[in-house]
Amino acid sequence: MTKIEPITFGKGFLGPGHPVVIIAEIGINHEGNADTCALMIEAAVRAGADAVKLQSADPNEHYMPGTESHVLYTRAMLTPAQTALMFGLAKRLGVEILTTCGDPPTMDFIETLNPAAHKISSGMLGHLPMIRRFAASGRPMLFSSGMAEIADIDAGIEAARTQGACHIAIMQCVSLYPAPAENMNLRVMEFFRARYGIPVGLSDHTIGHEVASLAVAAGANVIEKHFTLDRGRPGYDHRISMEPGEFKTLVQTIRRTETILGDGSKTMTEAEEAIRDRYARRLVVRTAMPAGKVIEATDITIMRSLPGTDGLRSADFDRVLGRKTRRALDRFVILTADDLN
Repeated sequence: MTKIEPITFGKGFLGPGHPVVIIAEIGINHEGNADTCALMIEAAVRAGADAVKLQSADPNEHYMPGTESHVLYTRAMLTPAQTALMFGLAKRLGVEILTTCGDPPTMDFIETLNPAAHKISSGMLGHLPMIRRFAASGRPMLFSSGMAEIADIDAGIEAARTQGACHIAIMQCVSLYPAPAENMNLRVMEFFRARYGIPVGLSDHTIGHEVASLAVAAGANVIEKHFTLDRGRPGYDHRISMEPGEFKTLVQTIRRTETILGDGSKTMTEAEEAIRDRYARRLVVRTAMPAGKVIEATDITIMRSLPGTDGLRSADFDRVLGRKTRRALDRFVILTADDLN
């Protein structure tokens, strides 16, 4: 099995051996209102998010005039000054912050804000010049795999690595809004792990928290989920987003899933050890034996003993065969090491 090393993410780490990073995707659900965005960041922190993510772009650099995206982002973009305030707020609240951006001027500005990582959105996977630019920054990179063939992902990751990037993660994503749970193909994360040797995660566009929890069970190291204050608002990504209470439940469910999964080492709890001792099976004399008797398989048996009794365990059966008794032993006596020569 490929050994996956964790990558840096802000002040912490993302990957095996570390808690799942849960990102609240605010995107442009603030609708261009900085006050609303601030409220969303505060609500995401209260709900337990590890990071918040915005979307940043200069519409005139990133979208052709007349396109739906140009109209939408012209209306919904925070100004650079407002974006800087949001980064400052998130950091004061102790949560990581990053943003998706796709044009050089915006990326250069975001770099001055010290984001936790750069997110490469689904539509940017084929934009190799920008990928190389992101990689050259030296920051961690989170690739989204929606709307991409394997060849696109290969090319994007190769471009990043050629530019020196070594802290990369890739997120399974189905670019449907909402995405049906049966289309999520969570097993592709194992394919990504084996192919690229990097941490994996899920950018989740499904409704509810079921798929995200299953993704954690399947090995996801990072979960991204759209976030809103009011799913009933029209447009943007509100209808596929989680409200604060739902996001809090998502966080709790993921943390519970992590606890249930454990650390992978086979150990017993103190409670299990107590149960084991209570129900342990011991080596018991089946037929009374005189002192000096060579023990044969028919002389002893394995039986559950009374709680608190000590003696040789069932695993010692083969080791006592052929040894001599040190004293006479009656039936139902529990064998101990002192009973044998």
